[in-house]
Amino acid sequence: MDMTGKPVREKTKPSSPLALTRNWRGHLWGYFFILPNLLLTLVFFVYPLIDTIKLSFYDAGLGESTFIGLDNYIEIFKDSTFLHSLKNTFLYVIVIVPIIVIISFTLAGLMQNLHGRSKAFYRALFYMPVICTPVVLTMVWAWIFNMNNGLLNYIVGLLGIQPVEWLGTPSMAFIAICVIVITWSIGEPLILYLSAMESVPKEYYEAAEIDGASPIQRFFHITLPAIANTSLFVILTTTIAVFQIFVVIRLLTGGGPFNSTESLIFTIYRTAFSSVEFGVASAQSVVLFVIIMVISLVQLKFFKPKT
Repeated sequence: MDMTGKPVREKTKPSSPLALTRNWRGHLWGYFFILPNLLLTLVFFVYPLIDTIKLSFYDAGLGESTFIGLDNYIEIFKDSTFLHSLKNTFLYVIVIVPIIVIISFTLAGLMQNLHGRSKAFYRALFYMPVICTPVVLTMVWAWIFNMNNGLLNYIVGLLGIQPVEWLGTPSMAFIAICVIVITWSIGEPLILYLSAMESVPKEYYEAAEIDGASPIQRFFHITLPAIANTSLFVILTTTIAVFQIFVVIRLLTGGGPFNSTESLIFTIYRTAFSSVEFGVASAQSVVLFVIIMVISLVQLKFFKPKT
């Protein structure tokens, strides 16, 4: 304490160059082991990102590229197809992400009270789509939605209803894409939520019950704060994944009917490999990257647990 009563902070001596050198040498093997992964990240993620940003300022095709500044960005924001796919992508996120979070959280809460083989069975059952390839899952759903001999129309026919062209109308096709993505995306968040719930000490619930807390109060004051970090991770990763929906659209609807299911990733794919406009596709990719980054930062700001 000084003469004014304020605490005096102890001054720490700066590390000597010799100590820093020894510290670096002590971590040398650690840097050596992460070097392969670091090189892969630089080659397959960092370099393509930088090259994409550079290419977005060029008129680039299969031949020579010409620097055109911001013309590609001006062009894409005048393109009705790009704007429509951007709108569809935001609709996918708004519809799919909350449903995945709610369903996975609810199922994890129900499975928390199971024991032994029952819990292991349901955990494996819901996680199975995660380890299956999206191509295989999309082919299964293509058979389910098939108008002539699909499973869904067979069930509808048993009820005396005429076969429905599930992928033939814009509204039904959009709903079908959402259903497919939701069914194969709830497995990983469910496992994360279940693990987070099981890690909460039971003594907390027992003490709250003794104090007279209702189940709702225990849920809001114990469970939710305890799994806040898991919820943040689930929301972030699910949002990023939904922004990148591609396989199911490419194989099932091709963006139709009338571009009603086209996502931004699918538009980038068509611009690059059908229209062979690599500069425009790069500009679209940069816009998608910025959107995902901004939304992720906003989610971190508003959903980060208060400490």
